[in-house]
Amino acid sequence: MPLTVHLDDELDAPGTRAELASLPHWLRAGGSTAAVRAVSGNRPNWTERVHAALTRETRAILLSDVTPVDPASVRELAATAEAAGVPVVVASPWALNPATLDAAEQLRAAAPSSALVEAFTAHDVAPAKALLAQLALLRTTVGDVTSLRLTRNDQHGHLGSARLADVPVHLSGVRSTAGPDTRLILRGRGEQWRVHFGDPALARPATVIRIDENGEHLLPTVYETAHRAAWRHTHAATEGVTPPYTLHQLADDLSLLPAGALPR
Repeated sequence: MPLTVHLDDELDAPGTRAELASLPHWLRAGGSTAAVRAVSGNRPNWTERVHAALTRETRAILLSDVTPVDPASVRELAATAEAAGVPVVVASPWALNPATLDAAEQLRAAAPSSALVEAFTAHDVAPAKALLAQLALLRTTVGDVTSLRLTRNDQHGHLGSARLADVPVHLSGVRSTAGPDTRLILRGRGEQWRVHFGDPALARPATVIRIDENGEHLLPTVYETAHRAAWRHTHAATEGVTPPYTLHQLADDLSLLPAGALPR
């Protein structure tokens, strides 16, 4: 029996309903009383909206398009959700992409021996959102970064550095309307990994390539968007499976952002 889903007005769009329709055995769009609730994070008060969803006999929540907020409020929300026994899946445009999650074990194994990890994005979103999405991608694929330092952070983009244990991490982003372009690169002496994300609006899948002395090796292509995968993780969460990106991890990434990127 599929679980019914209540969609925020901002998320109740043909594309979202098409994603649900493609998972008919697990989920279906429903009314105001539903087992699963999808909450848009595209407003500064999204934590209040998640709090409200926790009071409605909800079995799981999918949080999408997160706007950066005070990490302390997210930690409080995570504790409330745990006490209520309601898992919250945090959707992210790249971190939950099935291609990267499938390759995460290999990428994590390659990261410690890398000389440099690079994350770049060109996207028409606020730079703080793009930076937060980059941190989520790094966390789910190669590990937790620390010591984030930004040398540029304005309306045009960001430029900064961080650490992944002993490996330097370079993060950059530019705000552009030319079309989404996101890359993650692990540069090592004898091996290099390249992850490239296409425009989801064009249904272009992510590519994961390993380069070594024998040439380029393309990992199996996965034709699924990150947001459809987020719905699968939400259903799995109702059965006790831990989501790949949670409120606790979101709070940890928010705590790395500079004060200027958070609301005052």
